[in-house]
Amino acid sequence: MNYKGFDKDLKCRGFQYEIGKEYEMDGPVKACESGFHACEAPLDVFRYYPPATSRYCKVEQSGTLDRGNDDTKVASSKIKIGAEIGIPGLVKAQVEWIKNQTHEVKNGHSTGYRGAASATG
Repeated sequence: MNYKGFDKDLKCRGFQYEIGKEYEMDGPVKACESGFHACEAPLDVFRYYPPATSRYCKVEQSGTLDRGNDDTKVASSKIKIGAEIGIPGLVKAQVEWIKNQTHEVKNGHSTGYRGAASATG
């Protein structure tokens, strides 16, 4: 599941979207240049669509994919526009996204001389 920003009319770069619809394009897909764009990390959408004047949706991307270099932006040849979520929904999704990016290391705590994370004196 990825996240996409739109203007107040649910447009992105002049293209009109509708919730629940699927879109497909022909031609090359290149992040920041062509294709349908969305972000894997929910709050990355704020780089492209400011919170005060934008709308946000969950999306599913498929087909040909290309990733950007600056953040989690993904360009795709196919996109399905899912449910609209507000800023609270993006924040909640970001917390879940971060949890999914981390993993617990068994016995991974620091102690002793190099135990700065658990310094006790």
